[in-house]
Amino acid sequence: MRIAHLSDLHFGRDVPGRAAALQVELHALAPDLVVLSGDLTQRARRAEFTAVAEFIARLPAPVLAVPGNHDLPGWRPLLRFIDPWGRWRAGLDRALEPELAGAGFIAVGINTARRWGPHPDWSRGRVNRAQLARIERLVAEVEPGAVRILVAHHPFLLSTELRRRGLVGRARRTLVGLRRARIDLILGGHLHRGYAGVAEGVVVAQAGTAISTRCKGEPNAFNWIRADEGRIHVEMRSWDGAGFASAAYWCFGRAEAGWRVLAESG
Repeated sequence: MRIAHLSDLHFGRDVPGRAAALQVELHALAPDLVVLSGDLTQRARRAEFTAVAEFIARLPAPVLAVPGNHDLPGWRPLLRFIDPWGRWRAGLDRALEPELAGAGFIAVGINTARRWGPHPDWSRGRVNRAQLARIERLVAEVEPGAVRILVAHHPFLLSTELRRRGLVGRARRTLVGLRRARIDLILGGHLHRGYAGVAEGVVVAQAGTAISTRCKGEPNAFNWIRADEGRIHVEMRSWDGAGFASAAYWCFGRAEAGWRVLAESG
């Protein structure tokens, strides 16, 4: 299957014309699935959700989207605590935790953003036991050879450069369950950097910011992924001033102990 993995659109801080260029690119690639792994808006404003909805309507279908911490109302305590996802539902009319099954794959989305946390940085996310149980139940129903995909905003793997950043809360315990459920691929964002690797035998692909001005040392980019039951290829396609071009590449193969890196470049 072919997956276009986009993240951290941050409508409200989007580069003029970049969304349209990305839509052209995606229609040329013709993916089987488009994934949006959170932070679709900058400040969860109604106009920003309207822009997201218009963007999604022009993408190749099907599209699976999960929220990120920026899709919660920021410093509006009443709205954040009483109706944290009201604007998401009103603006996008999409589930917070969607699932989508197709020929040879299942993709499950979870909402890792939280309205508050027991630490000063409320942008950090978390996975709870009920979410893991749902993932395990859904993927248990698919055919053995299907590619099993989890989509979450917060990271399950950090690159060497980002090792001081935090993983999603309960990452280690969750990865044990994901391995038990034979999840093949986790797609995430949040850090605005693109990289891929293996965590507890599961392939993790992180995407940078696709169209926003909030770049963190890398240009706008998205991941182009090809996957089957034996191989997963992750290509980072970055903006080069005229379009999105290949900038880095990772190849993974399935082994008895889980997935492993076969090759990488860039």
